[in-house]
Amino acid sequence: MKQQIWICLAVALAGWCQTGWAADIPTRGAVVNIVTWDGRNLPPVYERSDQLPLTLEDVVNLSRNDFDDEAIRRMVQERRFAGDASAGALIELKKAGVSQKVIQAISLHALPPNRALTLSIQLEFSGQSREARRRYLYVIIPDGPTERVFTADLGAVLAGNWRRDERVDLTDPLLPKQVRRITFSDRVPLKTYGAKTMQVFTSTKPDIFQSSDIPEADRAGIREISFDYPVSSTMQDCRLQVRYRQDVLLPYKWHMAGAHFQCEWN
Repeated sequence: MKQQIWICLAVALAGWCQTGWAADIPTRGAVVNIVTWDGRNLPPVYERSDQLPLTLEDVVNLSRNDFDDEAIRRMVQERRFAGDASAGALIELKKAGVSQKVIQAISLHALPPNRALTLSIQLEFSGQSREARRRYLYVIIPDGPTERVFTADLGAVLAGNWRRDERVDLTDPLLPKQVRRITFSDRVPLKTYGAKTMQVFTSTKPDIFQSSDIPEADRAGIREISFDYPVSSTMQDCRLQVRYRQDVLLPYKWHMAGAHFQCEWN
């Protein structure tokens, strides 16, 4: 007869036990036998600093100014590293005179590469009309060989009620002014790094899927905004504000009065 083993769970000194056969306890698959785990295989715990992560330039400067390898390694461990930690970048660090010990610390403690950002788009309407003839807002961001295209039907936006929808009275003694601000936000993919130029414009065309589809008549009204997308960062929060002003004579006509874009990376 097979020898029985006991698996016991103790809760506040009161025990509950269930018998089972040793050969019947699963060790693989969907059910995992925790008895096979090694208590020594715990992940290392690092003491992190509240300072900003080190950059590539920081590490090279520390190395060139006679900081010893162990001190730099500890700084990387405590503060993390924000930058390119790909094989090519590590080779460049070695060429710059950074020691292998420091390079290993960078590889281990580098922040994960940015693959997406949180994009908030705030539409500000100065006027009372709820209709728009030139009604399709487009935001196009290049991402390597592809383009990320975001759009909104301004007619539907103006006619709807939204979760982040506020009305502000900016009336002064000489001029009444009502402003409506509507904000949409989500996490969007963006996988290639470096300098980028965003295009913001309004069109009558509802089916623009890439920048080559933009009608010639709309190109003069494109607002181009340049920004730099870092390889890695502690934050990836970006905000685009697009301001519209209602035409004095034609209430269905909205003029794009401006577009402002800013990001927080650290």
